[in-house]
Amino acid sequence: MATSEILNLMVKAGRPPLSWLAPALVFVFVVGSWALPGDAYFYLAGIAILLSLFFLLLSHGQPNAFERWGLTTAACFYSSFLTSYMILLRGVQSGVNRPMWWMGAALAGTWLFDTGAYLIGRRYGRHKLWPAISPGKSWEGTVGGTVLAVGISLVTVRVLGLSFAQAAGLGVLIAVLAQFGDLVESVIKRQVGVKDAGGFLPGHGGILDRIDGLLLSTVGVYYFSLLAGK
Repeated sequence: MATSEILNLMVKAGRPPLSWLAPALVFVFVVGSWALPGDAYFYLAGIAILLSLFFLLLSHGQPNAFERWGLTTAACFYSSFLTSYMILLRGVQSGVNRPMWWMGAALAGTWLFDTGAYLIGRRYGRHKLWPAISPGKSWEGTVGGTVLAVGISLVTVRVLGLSFAQAAGLGVLIAVLAQFGDLVESVIKRQVGVKDAGGFLPGHGGILDRIDGLLLSTVGVYYFSLLAGK
């Protein structure tokens, strides 16, 4: 659904995606992350590029085919390849051998960061974080959201088998990447000139608007789990 939303943004920008390329890449990424867990999954990146080039050949007669191929492929890597890390993270075992705790940490940390950044920024925000990209975000909100993300990460010390220092570092990592993901989506929407990526959730935008921070925070948590040796 997130991929569909970003492809619709391409249509609004006058660069419609190449036919059937996006569904093929989504299938490769999502099914591949389930069938090839761990390091083997990343071999799919090369396969995906080769597959996308095959679709480029089939679309040789279409206008702006190369430009649309590049945009479609990049859009799918953004919305689908990154999403597949959620599937990979579900397979990582915690310190007490309970599956899905790492994914739970990513979800809780990201959601609390987003909530804290919004509420605290709305109440106390005075210094803009990056007004040219997202004028509503403030440094005060970012700091407040980070504190909440660190707080919930400290709660996971026992279930993830981390030290308190590692848990605090995990919270900061989640907060930084969640904010990064939010800013990246803001750039994409500004390029197209829209406020929301979609309208699936009335009053809240689309699916991509809800998971923009999670797309990147999940990637960070996955690699953190590998470096932590868990």
